[in-house]
This record gives sequence, C-alpha cells and structure tokens, in this order.
Amino acid sequence: MAHTYFFQPADWTARGTYYDADGREFLLSGAVQIEHSAAKWTLDGWLEVQSDPAVRFTNCYEIAPSDRPDTLCWQSHNPALGTLRGTFEVVGPCIVSAYRSADGRYSGTETLRQLDADTYENVGVSFADGKRMSAWTAQLTRNTE
Repeated sequence: MAHTYFFQPADWTARGTYYDADGREFLLSGAVQIEHSAAKWTLDGWLEVQSDPAVRFTNCYEIAPSDRPDTLCWQSHNPALGTLRGTFEVVGPCIVSAYRSADGRYSGTETLRQLDADTYENVGVSFADGKRMSAWTAQLTRNTE
C-alpha cells in the first residue's frame, strides 16, 4: 500500500493521549493540513492537550525530497522550541522521523504506522537536554468529506 500521509495533499484529524515529563496522561486532539505546490510541500498543524488549562502546540513544516530514496527532509518552526530539522524515512508501512533543534537542546523521534490509506498510528517522544519532555500516542484519520 502506498503511503498517503505527506505524499498526498489532505486534511487529517488527530486523537490520542499526551504524556507529560512526569508521565501524567491527558487527552489530545489536533488537526493537520498537508499542501503541495510546485515550490514546496507544507504541513501546518496544531495539537491541543486537554490539561487544566488546555495547551495548544502549533507547527509549520516545509518538506522537501532528498537525494536518498524513501527520505524526505523537513524543517519547522515551533514557537516554543525554535527551528527544528529532521527527516522522514519511509520504512515499509512506517514513516520514522528523527529531529533536533538548531541549538541542539531539543530532539525527538516519532513513528507513523499506516493502517490503511486513511489511518495512521502515531507514537512519539521529545527530549529537552537529553531528558524526556513529553510523549504521545495518537491516531491520525484523513478527512474524506
């Protein structure tokens, strides 16, 4: 099955669980919009953690092909973490990403596992100065309406 996430323009919805640095669980929801133009691919999204008060994270990615097959390079600006750079590596039914902030303080990894053309499982963890800052599990569903 060909990957649809990143590779096709679409809107996606996220639902899952966010884990803070202390391991506390919170419901999360989010939305992602992937667009392609002749100049670049973009992914704009937000994730809201249902803590008290609720916290919303936003990201805007620019995605580009690389000189390696099955690898996409990306850069994003996160208002809290600064500029992040990483890759998306296609590995069978999964897309694996590893990233680091420009100053080296923040890093992380996440995996998207394709269940079908409209559904992915997402698992990730982020670090600040080498210590776990947050983690999440979510299901991404393509909006088909």
